[in-house]
Amino acid sequence: MGLFDNLEAKANEIADKTGLAVTDVHAIANTFQANLTSSDGNPEEAIEAAAAQHGVDTATVREIIARAGGLEGEIGDIAEHAVKPGGI
Repeated sequence: MGLFDNLEAKANEIADKTGLAVTDVHAIANTFQANLTSSDGNPEEAIEAAAAQHGVDTATVREIIARAGGLEGEIGDIAEHAVKPGGI
């Protein structure tokens, strides 16, 4: 189960709470996920990059993440897919 499994159901609520358009919430969430994957699972780098790419502050990105379900599940998913058979 990924970080944004609940994003669709919560997108309007998140948009209202952050003052962003629903399309912006989706775009920022997708950018964060892509950045998290490309930054080897470093959430701080992914948050900073998503904020810079969308012209919002890091607190806004963190709020979207928190309201969409939090980081724990996403980091676990990335770690699970990053482990190669025979690598451990």
